[in-house]
Amino acid sequence: AVKGYLKKPTLVNNVETLSLVPWIITNGASSFNSIGTSKSKGTKVFALAGKISKGGLIEVPMGTTIREIVENIGDGVAEGNEFKAVQIGGPSGGCIPASQSDTAIDYEELTRMGAMMGSGGLVVLDNTDCMVDMAKYFLTFTHKQSCGKCTFCRIGTKQMLNILTNLSEGKATMEDIEELETLCKYVKDGSLCGLGKTSPNPVLTGLKYFREEYEEHTRGICRAKKCTSLIKYNITESCTGCTKCSQECPVKAIPFTPYERHSIDQTLCTKCDSCRIICPEKAIE
Repeated sequence: AVKGYLKKPTLVNNVETLSLVPWIITNGASSFNSIGTSKSKGTKVFALAGKISKGGLIEVPMGTTIREIVENIGDGVAEGNEFKAVQIGGPSGGCIPASQSDTAIDYEELTRMGAMMGSGGLVVLDNTDCMVDMAKYFLTFTHKQSCGKCTFCRIGTKQMLNILTNLSEGKATMEDIEELETLCKYVKDGSLCGLGKTSPNPVLTGLKYFREEYEEHTRGICRAKKCTSLIKYNITESCTGCTKCSQECPVKAIPFTPYERHSIDQTLCTKCDSCRIICPEKAIE
C-alpha cells in the first residue's frame, strides 16, 4: 500500500469491494453504515456450497447468523442427514460446528471462532463428512501453494500433512495429535505470509471442536466412513446370491457365485461403495 508497482502507492481491491462504491455514492455513507454490525458494515457475498439443499452465490448483511444462512437460505442439509459444521473462508478457513451456528458472521466473530472471512467460501458439512479428511483435503492444497521461502510453511505444512495422512490410515497415535497441534501453532506464528499463517486453521478448529474424531482415528475408527483405509465391507446372511454386486464391482473383488452367499476379497476391494448401493437385499454393510 505504501510502495508497490513502479514504486508508487498501490491499493488493490476486489470486484466485490468496488461494486459497493456506486451504491454508497448513490445512497450515502449513513445508509451503508446502517447495515451490518458495529464494526463490520454492509453486506457480504458468499459462495454457499457443500451438503446444502440450495447452493449458489448469496449476499447477506454482516451479522447474519450461520443458522439463518444454512436453514433459511440454503434450506438445510439433505433429509436424513445431520448438519455438522461449516467451513468458512476458503482452504485456509476454519470449521465452525453446528453447536455454534448462532454465531453472527462478521470479521471479528469469525476470527474469534478460529475461522476467517477469506474468499467468502461457505462449505456446509453434514454427518457424512470426516473432519480429519476435510483437514487433509484443505492442507494438501495450501501445502502445494507454498512458495517455499520460509521453513515453517514449506516443511511445517508437509509434516502436518504427513500426520493427517497417517491419521486417515489409522497409523497415528495420540502423541501424534499433540505433535500436530504444536506444529500448527509454530506454522501459524512463524510463517512470513498469510498463506502459512492461516493454513493451520482447518486443523486447529478441527482439534478444538471435533477432537474426539481425531482421537477415534488413532483407534482405527472413522465415524463418517470417509477414510477408506479404515473401512471394511462385509456381506451378511441376508445375501440371496443374485450376483448384482459381483457384476457391479469394478475390480472383481466379489467372485461370481450365483445363488450362494457372496464374499469380498479385501485385498482387491477399493471401497468404492458400488456393491452396497446396488444390493437389493441391503446385505452389504
